[in-house]
Amino acid sequence: MEPTKFFARRKFLKFTLLGVGGTMAAAAGGVGYLTLTNHFRSRYGALLVLDGHLADVVHALAEACVPTVAGFPTIEEAQVVTRLDEELFFVSDSISGDLKAALYLLEMLPMTYGHFSRLSRLSLTERREFLIRASGTKDDTVRAVIANLAGMMRWYYYGHPSTWNAIGYDGPYMSMPEKRSEQRVLYAKLVGKSAD
Repeated sequence: MEPTKFFARRKFLKFTLLGVGGTMAAAAGGVGYLTLTNHFRSRYGALLVLDGHLADVVHALAEACVPTVAGFPTIEEAQVVTRLDEELFFVSDSISGDLKAALYLLEMLPMTYGHFSRLSRLSLTERREFLIRASGTKDDTVRAVIANLAGMMRWYYYGHPSTWNAIGYDGPYMSMPEKRSEQRVLYAKLVGKSAD
């Protein structure tokens, strides 16, 4: 065997192993980056669909879409994350999968706009500025994701009775107490909460 061919093969194997190892390290780093400490997850207790990271994304998005001034409840008080988790538990896998994909897209989108951080790690002011700026894009998919997810956050926020005084809503006309559906009772049981 000629020495030059032997070294060429060794060099090829070395660079191949380095390339494969580097790719694996980058993939592991990407997964680690997505699953870094969850800022908000611990506030919600058991969730059945929104894993730790998605709970952070939903909380951060909801916070950026609704008022954060005196007199308005917080995202936790309005139960936005837990209510969305409850709804997603009862829809088909394809619907919940599409919603998760949209949330992950929105989470990573700030990096394409010059931020060195994900949506859930931006400050509240930065999140709001980013959402306004990204809403003006010509990309229909991005506009649809932002508009629909923001609308969903507002739907769950303002649908909670804790927000009604702040917006001057007296509540349902008949003022009858809410009757929980079997689905809501089952969800409460599964996450270990009272169905009241």
